[in-house]
Amino acid sequence: MSRNKDVDRKAGKAGLWYTIANVLLKGCVFLSLPIFTRLMATGDFGIYNSYIAYEQLLQAVLGLGLYGTVKNAKLKYDKDFERYLSSVLSLSLIVLAVVLVSANLLYGLYAKAMGFSRFVTNCLILQSFGAYLVFFYGSKLNIEFRYKSYILISCFNTLVNIGASIILIRWVFPNERYLGRILGSALPMIIIAVVLSASILRKGRVIYEAEYWRYALVIGLPLIPHVISQSLLSQFDRIMIRNMISDASSGIYSYIYTICTITFIICTSLDNAWTPWVYIKLKAGDGGMIRSAGRWYTLLFAALTLGFICVMPEFVKIIADESYWAGEDLLVPLSLANYCVFLYMLPVGLEYYHEKTKYISLGTISAALLNLVLNYFAILAFGYKAAAYTTLASYMALFCFHMLIARRLGFGRLYDIKWILAVTAVLFAASFALLGLYGRGVADVAVRYAVIFLLLIFAFAERKRLAALLGRR
Repeated sequence: MSRNKDVDRKAGKAGLWYTIANVLLKGCVFLSLPIFTRLMATGDFGIYNSYIAYEQLLQAVLGLGLYGTVKNAKLKYDKDFERYLSSVLSLSLIVLAVVLVSANLLYGLYAKAMGFSRFVTNCLILQSFGAYLVFFYGSKLNIEFRYKSYILISCFNTLVNIGASIILIRWVFPNERYLGRILGSALPMIIIAVVLSASILRKGRVIYEAEYWRYALVIGLPLIPHVISQSLLSQFDRIMIRNMISDASSGIYSYIYTICTITFIICTSLDNAWTPWVYIKLKAGDGGMIRSAGRWYTLLFAALTLGFICVMPEFVKIIADESYWAGEDLLVPLSLANYCVFLYMLPVGLEYYHEKTKYISLGTISAALLNLVLNYFAILAFGYKAAAYTTLASYMALFCFHMLIARRLGFGRLYDIKWILAVTAVLFAASFALLGLYGRGVADVAVRYAVIFLLLIFAFAERKRLAALLGRR
């Protein structure tokens, strides 16, 4: 019993610190946006964002989805875990070498379409590998609840990224400012990749192990379409708005979307501690504990989402000038879309545990295609704001798909589905009621802050239960 309490405490503490660290680090990146929009012309800023879009897609190819095998491998190869990591990393390094050589040999075939120099292309490949390796090693830290190491890596990447970019833009590449921003973001990732690779190989001391490679590829390869589709699902709406409406509309939408990533970061941070804890409970056969904690876990994130919707309209107006305020009403559908991401992570965690990764890719590909089709017709008919609602609809469909798949794996026994749906219905009703009040002066502000006050009263009344959920007994 004491060991179970220790595991609960570690999981809760890790989740809390992952959340705090990610929100603070995202805050650093967010606060740096006004700096870079002033240092860089719109053309330079566009080139850099195109580079980052390619980076997110390329890391899926370079990583072969192998980061998704780490948590399962910890349970399967517990005593040989370091050997597993070393062997799988060696496989990743081989893929990196093949991609680097191929990209340089075939550069003339795609250079014009991609629009990057050979040097920038190589930086892109190395940065993408570094980003994959952070996910790979981060999964190890998550399952071991080593949040301090994760925070250290994240802080180094964020601070060096911002600092190096400013120096390179101002004093090294004043005439090619996009290049300074690209190198500033690539430099910390490349350093992290070198250090982590050396550390993993030194501890594991295994280059090739057929069993490990076979296990990793069976689980990892089906995840590649999932990761690519996930990137398309999160980015394609902004690309379509820019092409179908205007740069200005895309800018407003992107601004609100960036603000709403705060709830997405909280969601993924909590999941970093929740999923390893669930795996440990599943292995111990303690499904009842998951079901009980799951009710409060869902309620906690629903309350956070509603509080975010209540408080953020003021921040929208403080952070940017009046030209961006037209997107204020997008806060509700985009925040609810992130809530649906939170929900879909619950059944997906169970699919990972049972190594049913092919369903994960199928769901994400389907959601990405649905989003593409809905975006096209909805944006044409109703304008750029419709993209927020198509995003919400796509993530709702994604959750429903995975909930149905995971029910075959015992999702209904582990989670109270009726409770989840009831909490979701209340959240949606309250959120859209608040949306109807947005921009109505005193009445709008009074109702929103009354809701915040009620949420704080609830949190205080249930502080012991919430503290227990966060492992702070």
